Amino acid sequence: MPIRESDVTEAALAVLQRDGFEALSLRSVADQLGVRHNTIRWHVNTRAGLLELMSDHVFAGCAAPPLPATAMERVRELFERLRAALLAHRDGARLITGVFTTGPETLAFAEAVIGSLIEANRTPQEATWLYWSVFYFVLGLTSEQQVDQHDRSAALRQALSKGTYPTLESVAPHLSTGDFDRRFDFGLTALLKGSTA
Repeated sequence: MPIRESDVTEAALAVLQRDGFEALSLRSVADQLGVRHNTIRWHVNTRAGLLELMSDHVFAGCAAPPLPATAMERVRELFERLRAALLAHRDGARLITGVFTTGPETLAFAEAVIGSLIEANRTPQEATWLYWSVFYFVLGLTSEQQVDQHDRSAALRQALSKGTYPTLESVAPHLSTGDFDRRFDFGLTALLKGSTA
């Protein structure tokens, strides 16, 4: 039976889940499918192209109805869905960071967010820039969450123990907090409330 593009994407996501981002290659996906390397190249020629397929897949369903009727509640829900989708995949944030794709799922998500912001009386420029600001906030926070946190707090305490950075030392418990849900809620609320172009 012929290999479809969706088979390539699913195999690549399986490699990502099992082995992590660094292990992703056309060859590892071919091995996952039990086919020759050239079979994968029929659908995608480069690792960058593979990442584009995978990135668009991560967005799948993020903009699907039902969504809240109120525009700003809809924006919040959309970004909550995106964060959940990223966390559902090992190295999910790292996967889509820096990837430019015009895949249908990615565009549907951007359409839903920017359209909702314009509906909430943001200018087109403000809606677009706010979309990017929140998008990269979500990527950054999720990327931090998905990185191994082992020994980070201890390393930070040691670096601040010499008294060179008194302000940072005074806020150290907040710098090293792993309460990502509360940090996400705080940051998203602050960005959506304080946006001006």
